[in-house]
Amino acid sequence: MKNIKYTILAFVLLSAGFQGCSDDFLKEKPQDKIYADNLLLNYDGFVNMMNGVYAWVRGEKGRTYEPGDDPATGGIPFTRCSIWNLGTDNAFMNNGVGEEIFLNWPTNINSGMNVFKFDFDWLYTIVNSCNMVIDRAENPIINWKGVDATDNENKKNYIVAQARVIRAWAYRHLTYTWGAVPLSLKEISGATYRNDWERTPVADIRAQMVLDLQFGVDHLPMRDANQGVVNGAFASHYLAETYLAMGEYLKAETAAKVLCEGTDYQLMTARFGTYASNPGVPFMDVFQTPFYKDGNKEVLFILLNIEPEKVAYGSQPASYLRNMWQTYYSKDAVIKNLNLDIFFTNNGGKSAGRYSITAPALTWYETLDDRNSIYAIKKTLDMPDATGKLVAVRTTTTAHTITAGKYDLDNYLWPSTRKWEWVNPLPAQVSSSDQYNSIIYLRVADTYLVLAEALFMQNKFDEAATWINKVRARSHATAITGTDVTIDYILDERSRELITEEHRRYALIRTGKLVERVQKYNDFAGPTIATSPALFPIPQSVIDANTGRKMEQNSGYN
Repeated sequence: MKNIKYTILAFVLLSAGFQGCSDDFLKEKPQDKIYADNLLLNYDGFVNMMNGVYAWVRGEKGRTYEPGDDPATGGIPFTRCSIWNLGTDNAFMNNGVGEEIFLNWPTNINSGMNVFKFDFDWLYTIVNSCNMVIDRAENPIINWKGVDATDNENKKNYIVAQARVIRAWAYRHLTYTWGAVPLSLKEISGATYRNDWERTPVADIRAQMVLDLQFGVDHLPMRDANQGVVNGAFASHYLAETYLAMGEYLKAETAAKVLCEGTDYQLMTARFGTYASNPGVPFMDVFQTPFYKDGNKEVLFILLNIEPEKVAYGSQPASYLRNMWQTYYSKDAVIKNLNLDIFFTNNGGKSAGRYSITAPALTWYETLDDRNSIYAIKKTLDMPDATGKLVAVRTTTTAHTITAGKYDLDNYLWPSTRKWEWVNPLPAQVSSSDQYNSIIYLRVADTYLVLAEALFMQNKFDEAATWINKVRARSHATAITGTDVTIDYILDERSRELITEEHRRYALIRTGKLVERVQKYNDFAGPTIATSPALFPIPQSVIDANTGRKMEQNSGYN
C-alpha cells in the first residue's frame, strides 16, 4: 500500500477535514514514501502501481470502521458495498449494530453519515490513482521493456487500459450513488490541489465511461492469465451496462453479445472443481472453485487473495461478505451452547448476520431450482452427532415482527446465502470474522441478464427469453417464453441468480423500479421509500470543504 500513499485525491483531503492543512502536509517526504516519480519509470513500476489500485478495489467487499473504533478490538464495522444492497427489494439489515441500519428506514439518511463519506473518499482515491497511471504513462522516458516499438506500445496500452477501465468502474459507483459528481481526468497532487470543484452532468460522465471502457475492450485480452486484473470481458460487461443506463439499448446489446456469443466464457452446467465429488450443484461449484485453471469458465473477474493458508492474517485486504450475510446463528439459545468452533466449521464459518435476504425474495424461486437448494441457501444448521454424522440442530425460519420506526428484528435463524461460506484453513482462526479466500466479483451470467434487459427494451421478447433461459436451464428452472418477459421478471431473475453479488440498488434505479419494488417487498424500507431520494447525499464534509465554489446538495437533503 506504500506505493499509492502519494495518490490521495484532493477530495479525500477535503472531506477528511484537512481544509486547513499546512504546506508541510503536502511536502514530499522520500524517507517515508515510495513516490510515483521513482516508481513509474518502467513497466514493472506501473504493474506495482496497478497492484495498489487493485488492493483499493478489493476494499469494496471488506470492512471499514466508524471513526473512533479500533479495528484491533473489533469496533463497529460495515462493508463498503452495503449501501448498494440494503434497503432494496431483496435485502435488509437484520442486526441493529452499525450505521447501515438507516437503510431500513431511508428517511433517516443524512449527509453527515460516515458510510457516504468513506465510500466517496475511497472511490476518488481510486480515480486519482488511475489518473496518475494514465497521465504518467505518456512520459517518453518510460522503459516499457518491450522487444520493439510495437511491443512497447502494447505494454503501455495494457496498463493504461486497466487504469481507464477501473476509473470507469469507480464512476459507475459514483453516478449511481450520487448522480452528478466532479469528473476528474487528470492526476491531482499537492501542486494541483483544488477547492473549486463542480458537479459534472451524469450524461457527460457516462460518455467518458464509454470511452474508457471501449479502450479496455480494444486493448485488453478477453481473458487474462491473472484473473485478479480487469480484462476485455470485464470492460465489455460494464460497457453494455453503461449503455443500458444511457438508454442506448442497441449499443448495449452489441457490447454484451461480444462477450455472450464469444467462446471465452460460458455458464458452468456440469459438476466440476474441488468439491465435485461431494453432494452439490454446478451453480455452487462456481463459487467454491472460482479459478479458470481449475475448470471455471464463468468468472470474469476475481477479488484475488494469495494463498490464504500461508499468509499472515491481517496482512492483505480481507473480505467481510460471509460475516455480514450469514445469519448470526451463534446467538441462538441452543446453538450458543454448542462447541462453536465445531459448529462454525460445519456451517460455513463465523458470522454476524447483519445483512439478510428479504422473506419475499426467498420465495421467488421454484422449488426445484438449484439456486433454492440446500446447497445454495442455508436452511438447516448442523452439528456432528456421536457417530460424526451431521444432524440439523436448528431449522431456519423467516418469522419476524415489525414495529414502524423501531428496530426490533434480530433473527438468529434467518436463511442465508451460501455463496460466501468459507471455513478458515487455520484451525486457530476458525472464529475469525475476516476471510482471505479469493472472492468472485463478476460472472458471465450477469452479462446474459444485461443482454436480456437490452433486448427486452427493444421489444425483442423471444430473444430476451432465450438468454434468460440459458441462466435458468443451468439451475433446472422451468423455461419461459417471450410473453413471460417483463422488467419485473428480469429483476426477479437477477435476484435469483445474483443475490448478494450484484449492486441491487443500481438495477432498481436503472429500471425505474426502486420505489415500487421496495414498497412491495421490503417491510422496513417500504413505508418511507417513496418520500426518500433515490440518490444518496453528497457528504457534508465535501460540500463544506469546497470553499472555492458552492457545491449543491442532492435534492431532498438539508
